[in-house]
Amino acid sequence: MRLLLALAAACDQVKGTTGGDPRLVDDVMRLVDEALRFLEQDRAIWEARQIVLERLENVPHLIELDMTGPYNRRSKRSITTARAHSVEAINHLQAQIMRNGRVNAAGDRVGLGKVGTAIR
Repeated sequence: MRLLLALAAACDQVKGTTGGDPRLVDDVMRLVDEALRFLEQDRAIWEARQIVLERLENVPHLIELDMTGPYNRRSKRSITTARAHSVEAINHLQAQIMRNGRVNAAGDRVGLGKVGTAIR
């Protein structure tokens, strides 16, 4: 399913980031929003999206701090934790989509189901 592929790609991008890529947040959120464009507006889904954004914003910041400061285990652990929290937030978003997601007109046009039907 197109939605799940976009979210899986977002997770892979977060897991694979090693340097201070300034486009990480924009690139991942583009994938997330690609999935959401096929859904009707839902408060729980959009709140989960906001959490993804907040978690993602920590990753490049921590990587940048690590690259400009002295190497230490604590900073590497912080980066790993920030990545894990971002992936967890994306997985939570996926769960919200599966629980509350309803197909909108764009989703209907690409074959996800009839307008208003639950995501399966």
